[in-house]
Amino acid sequence: MLEIGKYSYPNQVTFAEALEIAKKAITQFDGKMSNVAIAEALGYKAPKADAISGYIFRKFDDVCAYGLMKRQRGYLRAVDIAVQALDPYDAEKAREGKAKAISQIVIVKEAFTKWNGEVPTETAFPSKLTDLTGVSWQEAQKHAESLRKLFIELFPYLESTSQTTKQIVVHDQGVGRDGVTVEKVDTPIGSNELRTEEYGILKIKDEVSVDMALTILKSLKEKLQATKKKESQK
Repeated sequence: MLEIGKYSYPNQVTFAEALEIAKKAITQFDGKMSNVAIAEALGYKAPKADAISGYIFRKFDDVCAYGLMKRQRGYLRAVDIAVQALDPYDAEKAREGKAKAISQIVIVKEAFTKWNGEVPTETAFPSKLTDLTGVSWQEAQKHAESLRKLFIELFPYLESTSQTTKQIVVHDQGVGRDGVTVEKVDTPIGSNELRTEEYGILKIKDEVSVDMALTILKSLKEKLQATKKKESQK
């Protein structure tokens, strides 16, 4: 966990990783995973609990920061929101559960609301972060990369719930465009861009943008599945 101004946020564990750990806890450990099992799920070998370092325990805090699990003495417990977020049979319920969990990270919720669901460009991000948190531009610079990655991963989950209608546009600098929203999906092979009606244009240029593209595609797939399910029930 890192702190910027009055806010704290996870920076060593992604939401996707936290979801996988919560799923493992629910499906394999009856909702409770020992500290040793959590450490192993994070990729560390821990023969016994007292061998777990403080560095690994800080990652435990990151897992819990997403609102899916809580620290208990000797283990982590999956909470009710995690059960909802991982519902394999109701995509709409699962999306709402994910959004509820993520909304517990205050800086994510406030940034999403203030920025209308838009992730600023890399160059504009530190300035936007200064306005949001009230910290100096120097301090904002230190957190800009970590928080932009976090927002890129999490904003689509907040947008995808039925309670929110804000569109997410990932602004990306390019020749003649900045956050262009297209009306027709038309992506030429090898263009290195993801174009969708709902999310606009995302230029694929690094691992962060690849992760964002995967998140967007996953969100769109869940929406299509939910729509198909509703139509079949009519």
